[in-house]
Amino acid sequence: MNVAIFSEVLAPYVCGISSYVAVLKKGLEALGHKVIVVTSSLHTEQSVFKDGVVRCPAKKSMNKYGYQCKNIDDKYVMKFLTKFAPDVIHIQTDTKIGYMALNIADKLRCPVVFSVHDYYLDRFASDSSVLTWKIKTLIEKKHFCDMLDNSNVIASSNKRAASFVRAAGRKRKVHLIPSATDRSVFNYKNASDDAVRKLRKRLRLPQNSVVAVFAGDLSIDKNLEFVLSAFARHIKKSDNIHLLIVGDGTELEYLKSMSRKFKITDMVHFTGMIAHNLMPAIYSACDIYVCSSDDALMSMSFVEAMSCGLPVLVKEDKEKYAYNMIKDGVNGFVCKNEAGFAKYLKKLSAFNTHEKRQMRSIVRRSMRDTDAEYMAKCTVKVYEQAMKAFKINVDIIK
Repeated sequence: MNVAIFSEVLAPYVCGISSYVAVLKKGLEALGHKVIVVTSSLHTEQSVFKDGVVRCPAKKSMNKYGYQCKNIDDKYVMKFLTKFAPDVIHIQTDTKIGYMALNIADKLRCPVVFSVHDYYLDRFASDSSVLTWKIKTLIEKKHFCDMLDNSNVIASSNKRAASFVRAAGRKRKVHLIPSATDRSVFNYKNASDDAVRKLRKRLRLPQNSVVAVFAGDLSIDKNLEFVLSAFARHIKKSDNIHLLIVGDGTELEYLKSMSRKFKITDMVHFTGMIAHNLMPAIYSACDIYVCSSDDALMSMSFVEAMSCGLPVLVKEDKEKYAYNMIKDGVNGFVCKNEAGFAKYLKKLSAFNTHEKRQMRSIVRRSMRDTDAEYMAKCTVKVYEQAMKAFKINVDIIK
């Protein structure tokens, strides 16, 4: 099968979608399928193909990622994809690159799968005015609905996506595809104690402290204000607990100003954008992964961190989706409020070296079924359903 995957973002941009695409590509190719990824980049003046990826020129944008494809009618991409002849097109982002995918699918007459990774209502920076927020919400809702309306099959890593689709006013079934990662790469055993010490020194993290980490796109839906507030209200310097925030996004400067306002800059460390190939080492140098989003889908960094043996501390949500992968007290913890969040961090700080290593082993074992090939096999089944749905539509038109 020839598969064309369209995603506005890809490594070195650090976010769940770029990680998801990389793992999916590797898994599909391991199964014998041919995969081309089409993405956008601020660092190219013309579309280029290298290592299985077509990178199109991008321009800065006010969207969630900070940039988007310049030209959805790129002749080079059209010519390249015509020659490649995809059996299915898989859209990951409902931005300009998603519209490019729809255009090409229409011209090449091939089925489309759209993966829901986030929700249009969560996309706007903290400094947006009410009017700006409402206008952008309408625009983003249109983009989201355009992808839904023009795709043969809708997919997601979490059943919560079905509620997002309903909220957009669409009645579409959402096919579940489990998130996965490359367990051979994301493995804490790959990092020696000496390497961990050196990395902590480089990141200015105390060697004997407990380090909580978040990694990903710093957007408002991640609700990192909750984490910073919990540190400010419930964590003391003497607790020797630090927070490492990895990534870039619309909320970076706001979160930095918030940490200054709370006077916790000595406990909170921002790295900015980090090359994705450094993430296994960073996870291995930390002790716990934190996820405070109220309604996020399955985060790829969440999966990567657990593969590296990090227990996950998540904020409970009203639909209890936080429990999908977390066995409370075994491979992670679920908290209800800031005090509970701090309690679990302090609990972990009391663990000795043996207890921490034992927990890493337990957490990693709990992720045994999250490998790239398994995810790819599940995705291929969705592709086959899309191809059948497309054929039915064509037959009806005829």
